[in-house]
Amino acid sequence: MQFTRPRPRRRALLAAAALLAGSLTAILPSSPAAAVTTGNGSLVYSPAAGSSFDPAGTTYAKVIALKNNGQYNGQLLVTFDQLIYVNGVQVYPIYRSTNGGSSWSLVTNVVPSQTFPTLTLTSQPYLYEVPQQVGSLAAGTILLAGMIMPADRSSSRIVVYKSTDRGSTWSFLSTVDTGGPATYDPSPSSTTTTVWEPAINLDSSGNLVVYYSDERQKASGVLQAVVYRRSTDGGATWGAVGNVAAVGNQSDRPGMITVARMGNGQYIATYEVVNRPSQSLNTAPAYFKLSSDGVTWPAGLGTPITLADGRGIGSSPMVRWIPQGGPNGTVLVSSKWGLTSAGAISGGQHFYANYNLGQGSWERLPYAVTYDASDTQGGYFSGFAQGFDTSPDGLTLYQATNVENTSTGYNDIRVGTIPTAAQYYEAERATLSNVQTVTHFDASNGSKIGNINFSNSYVEFNVRVPSAGSYTVNVRYDNGTGANSSHAVSVNGGAATSISYPPTVDWGRYRWAQLTASLNAGNNTIRFTYSGTYAELDMIAVYQTSTAMPAEFRVVNRSSGKYLEIANGSTADGAGAVQYGFVGNPRQVWRIGTSSGGYFYVTNKNSWKYLEIPSASTADGTQAGQWGPTSNATQEWSLVPTTSGYYNVINRNSGKYLEVYQNSQADGAVVDQWGSTGCTCQQWRIAKEGIQ
Repeated sequence: MQFTRPRPRRRALLAAAALLAGSLTAILPSSPAAAVTTGNGSLVYSPAAGSSFDPAGTTYAKVIALKNNGQYNGQLLVTFDQLIYVNGVQVYPIYRSTNGGSSWSLVTNVVPSQTFPTLTLTSQPYLYEVPQQVGSLAAGTILLAGMIMPADRSSSRIVVYKSTDRGSTWSFLSTVDTGGPATYDPSPSSTTTTVWEPAINLDSSGNLVVYYSDERQKASGVLQAVVYRRSTDGGATWGAVGNVAAVGNQSDRPGMITVARMGNGQYIATYEVVNRPSQSLNTAPAYFKLSSDGVTWPAGLGTPITLADGRGIGSSPMVRWIPQGGPNGTVLVSSKWGLTSAGAISGGQHFYANYNLGQGSWERLPYAVTYDASDTQGGYFSGFAQGFDTSPDGLTLYQATNVENTSTGYNDIRVGTIPTAAQYYEAERATLSNVQTVTHFDASNGSKIGNINFSNSYVEFNVRVPSAGSYTVNVRYDNGTGANSSHAVSVNGGAATSISYPPTVDWGRYRWAQLTASLNAGNNTIRFTYSGTYAELDMIAVYQTSTAMPAEFRVVNRSSGKYLEIANGSTADGAGAVQYGFVGNPRQVWRIGTSSGGYFYVTNKNSWKYLEIPSASTADGTQAGQWGPTSNATQEWSLVPTTSGYYNVINRNSGKYLEVYQNSQADGAVVDQWGSTGCTCQQWRIAKEGIQ
C-alpha cells in the first residue's frame, strides 16, 4: 500500500555493491544468547531527531537468521528503508547480531548509487539467504533486492545485490525489471507504470524467482498486478513476466507480495489488495493464493486471510512457513494492522497463524514487538512492511519492525522474539478471584483480565508439564499507568516473588514480561496477585529454551463443533474417547508429537496417555481410547489435511478414520473408527488459540 502524498516509495529490496562505512574486518562465530522478549525487543537503530527527510524515519524492516553458513548459523542480519541521506544519497544499512538479537552493529551500507550514479533513492529492501546451489550462487549467499530511483522519482528499477561473506560486502548481481515514475495513484483513472516491492524465493525446480508489483498492465484494466520473473542462471538474466494475481476490473490493486514454500512442497503467496473493501475505505486487506510450483498460480484475486469470526489483517503482509507449531508446521503472516469483519482498521498486534497449510480458518499469535498500528501515537507508518524469521533450530521467532519513538518523532527499528514451541494459557480461562474479564480486539483470544486491584485479587494459571524442571514463562500484559507496576507471583503456593511490568503506551497496547519457574511433573499453579500497583494480564507462554515442546491443540469435530476428550477426565488405561462441549480442562487438550514415517502420537494432556484403537482392532465402530505408550501402530495416526481446512485422522494400524459415531451431536457421544464415508463427522479441526 503506497503513501498518499508525494514521496519516495519505501518498499524495495535492493542490495548494493559498496561499503560506505563501518564494515567489519573480522566476523566471530555466533555464541548462544538469550532471545530478547522483554522491553518491546531490542533497539537496532534510532534516527536522530531532525535527521530524516520523511516523518516515518524508517520503514520496511527485514530480518534473516543465517541457516546455511556453517559456524555462522544463527547470526542475524537486518536491513530497512532508512529515510535519511548518507553523503547525499540513500543507502540500505546492514546490521548484524551475533548474540541472538541482544545487541546490533552496523556492518556496512549498501549504496546503489555507486552502481547507478543517477539513482540516489532507495526503497523496499528484502533479504534472502540462498538455501542451495543456484546457478553460480553458492548455498549461504545473501541476496538483497529493492527498488531504486532518481531523486525526481522519474523511473523505477528493481535490482538484486549479493554478498558471499554474510553481509559484510556486496556486489551488483542484476536488474530484474524497470518501470515508469515511482508515483502512487490507486485511482481507476491511474496511468502510472511503476514496478516495485520485490521479494525473493526459489521455485520447485530450484530457480531463483523475484516477485514484485507491476503497474504496466493498465491496457487490460489492471491497475496493478503482482507478478514474477524467473532466472534459470542464478540471477544473471531474467525470463518473461508472469502473473500471480491480476484483476481487470480497474479497481482491485494487489501489491506487496511475499511467497513461502510450505512443508508439503506447495507455495503460498500473500499480498495486500488496495481499494478493498472499497475505494473509499481502502484498508488493503491481506489475501493469499496457493501454487504447486511457485510460478503457476490460479486465476482471480485469491482468498482473504480471516479468523473464524471474519476479523482480518491488512497492509504490507509478509508470509513464512515454519516447521514448528503443528503437525504440518505453521503458516504465519504479519501485517501492519488488524481489520474488523467489515474491513475497518482495528488494532494490529498479532501474527495470523494457520495450521492446515493455508486452508481453513486462521488464528492469532501475539507479536513479539508491538507498535502504533493506526498511527495515532506520533510515529508515521509504524509496523509497515515488517519482517520475521526463525532461528536455525526453529525454536525462536525473530520479528523486526519499525516502532514509533515519541521523543524523536520518528520510528525506530526493533527486533523481538517469541518461542515457537510453547504451552499457552489464557488469563480469562484461569482461576480468578475478584477481577474482571475485559473484551479487547488485540488481546489473545479476544479477552484479558483487568481490575486486579484488590488484596484478594488474583489470576491463577493451572499449568501442566510432562517433566520437572526449570521453565521460562512469558507474560503478556498491559500497563497504562505511565509508571512501573508489578504483581506478586507464587508457584505451587510457595513464597511470592515480584514480576515487574514497565509501562505500555496505553491499556490496549501489550508487552511481554518474563520469569523463570521451577515446575513439577504434572499439575502446577502459577498465581499472579495484586501487590499495590496496576496491570492487566492477557496470557502466558510456558516453555524451555532448548527443548521443542510438542504442539498442543483442542481437536474439534466439524459436524458437531464439540471437542475430543477422554470421558470424565479419566487417567486409566482403556478409558474411552468421547466428544463434549468446551469445559476448559486439560482432558480436552492433546499433544501432537511426531512418531515416524509421517505419523503422529496424539497424547492427552490430562493423563499423558496415548490415543489408540484398543486391541489393535480393525473393525468399524471400535471406540477409541487411551493407553500408556506401547510403540504399537495402533497408537499412531496420520493427519491428512483437507482443502476445507480440516483433517482426516487415520489410524496407522487399521487405516480407518476417527469419527463421532453415527454423526451424533450429543455431549458424551462415542468417538470411534470407521472406514471413509465422506461424512463431516470424520473431519477434525485443530485449534490452539484460547487453549486453556
